[in-house]
Amino acid sequence: MDYYRSRKHVKDEGGDKTRYVWIIVILVILSFVGGIVLNQLLSDNHDGAITQRVYRIKNIFLSTIMDRTPDFYYMNIEKNGKDFRIEQDNRFEVSYRDEFVVKQVSTDMLFGKGISVDVEGMGTANDIGVLLKGIVLVDRVVSIEKGKQEEHYNILVKSGETVIASIPIDVRVLPQDWLRYAKGSESTRSQVEYLRRAVEMKPDDIEVRKMLAKAYIASGKTTSGLSEYKKVLAKEPNDLVSLIEVTKIYMRSKKYAEAIPLYRRIIRINPSDDVAYANIAFAYSRLKQWDRAIANYKVALKKNSGNVEVRYQLAESYERSGNIKGAIAQYKEVLKKMPGDVVVMDALAHAYLKIKAFDDAIGLYEKILKKKPRNASVYANLGLAYGSRGLKKKEIESYKKAIAIDPRDPVVHFNLAVAYEREKQYQKAAAEYEKVLKIKPNDTDAILRLAEYHLRKKDYNKSIVFYEKIVKQSPRNGSVYANLGFAYGELKKYKEAVDKYNKALKYGVKDKQIYYNLAVAYGRIGNTGKEMAAYERYVTYKPTIKILTILADYYVKKKKYDKAISAYKKMIQLNAKRPEFYSGLAYVYGLAGNVDREIDNYRSSLKLDREDYAVYFNLAAALEKKGRYEEALKHYRTAYQLNPDLTEAARKIPEMKIKMLEQKYKG
Repeated sequence: MDYYRSRKHVKDEGGDKTRYVWIIVILVILSFVGGIVLNQLLSDNHDGAITQRVYRIKNIFLSTIMDRTPDFYYMNIEKNGKDFRIEQDNRFEVSYRDEFVVKQVSTDMLFGKGISVDVEGMGTANDIGVLLKGIVLVDRVVSIEKGKQEEHYNILVKSGETVIASIPIDVRVLPQDWLRYAKGSESTRSQVEYLRRAVEMKPDDIEVRKMLAKAYIASGKTTSGLSEYKKVLAKEPNDLVSLIEVTKIYMRSKKYAEAIPLYRRIIRINPSDDVAYANIAFAYSRLKQWDRAIANYKVALKKNSGNVEVRYQLAESYERSGNIKGAIAQYKEVLKKMPGDVVVMDALAHAYLKIKAFDDAIGLYEKILKKKPRNASVYANLGLAYGSRGLKKKEIESYKKAIAIDPRDPVVHFNLAVAYEREKQYQKAAAEYEKVLKIKPNDTDAILRLAEYHLRKKDYNKSIVFYEKIVKQSPRNGSVYANLGFAYGELKKYKEAVDKYNKALKYGVKDKQIYYNLAVAYGRIGNTGKEMAAYERYVTYKPTIKILTILADYYVKKKKYDKAISAYKKMIQLNAKRPEFYSGLAYVYGLAGNVDREIDNYRSSLKLDREDYAVYFNLAAALEKKGRYEEALKHYRTAYQLNPDLTEAARKIPEMKIKMLEQKYKG
């Protein structure tokens, strides 16, 4: 039987129960008897419609009286004012705009006794006659709560607790649903997911894609947002919103070279856009292409001359490019529009420092301090200006004030230390350098200054500690190795000194004194060969009589007569009035077998000193080797006269006389 129920849920609850029961009994008996008769009559090729009718009557009797599970035939649903008949094999579609009512359910149950409808996911225990809205199901489907499984919804027809029919509901989710949820969501993550779904359903909608790009960026997924904007620009190259957003991304990620062409495209779309020119200029400034930055800042100012920020950035670009005068001119223009602005005054004062306009800088810094008397950086810069003007006391006082405000600034402590050094207040300077290292333990300049301070004080152990710290940071610093070598040498640690001096030479130190010190250190550890090699290098830079004498003696011992002769000749070049250089040269010539040169140099020595008996004796010996006995006799006699204790000369006198006689008679 068909059962109807109005939207108003009107239900006849009255009537006499007895009368109701009798009616049912009579109808059932008649239906049963009639069904049997008709069923028998129609067993021989009677019309099918009659057969179906009898079948229905039988089922009604069985379902109503005999408690058989009734069959479902159809339901009538009104959706958006239009009626639909839904049978067992049909599906029912709803979207968020739909409103519907289950108006009628057709089953075997007489008067629809015990029949109910349950629309899953919404409604009440019995949804017959209840106005339902599709948006409820759409909301459930669209929900993307974490861990939620995909759900399917049905219209269930029940007889009591038994489901006799299930009509699948097709919940139609439209792009508008995702947009609606995206706009209503406070979670950026959810917004991204909703918009992504909307884009999947409507990929050509650039407005939705731009919304997705914006949501990606808001959620921190900049790369994904950039990708979506690029897809928009692929379809619409002149989409201004996308161009602007992409340039923002490039600028934030410091991809300045990529941003510039897009700003050019923006300008082609809107030639009066001064902001685009300013951003191009800013990008060029970050690429340190100062000329291009300046050119674009100028164009931006032509289009909007009142933009003080752009003019300030133009001034900074001039300053970075080295055009300090240009920077000063622009800073002054900014200051006219922003009189008394501390930041602008500070920038202008700093520019004045660069061109050594110290009085102008001092004037501005003093004005700033009237406005902000506790500005440590201004006191620090004022100290630099005072120092450059030779106002040393004011310089030191300014640094002290800066430190009183900000005692943790290592640069100011360092500058104060340098100022103390210039005033020869070395102990105070060292104390400030120590403070620098407490704040910044690896400050190389402060470590170096302390190393030099202790070296001057001859506190070599402390100086070594600081120098060793430096070479750990700068292992190729030759001058530091040289100072380390000296300090180790003064402590008589000659092996360490040798090592440091060699490293100093390895890393490019050209100081000739290094070779001398290295030679001395080698000598102290007994390495004579390397000692002399170092002396040889030393005399190539600075030949001295002392070192040449050492070398000459060494060469003689090693029988390197040519090198010894060269050394004596260099000594003579340095001082030709020293007779011992000639006699020494004569002696080496004699060892080398060149007696003639030996004789000549002994004679030269005697010209400068006629009282040296040893030279006379050696000259006599050389003449004797040449067989010039008479001349030899003469010089032996002179040597003996000058030194009567020279017994060898006394013995040689008669010997020469004999040789002269032998030579005479032999001839």
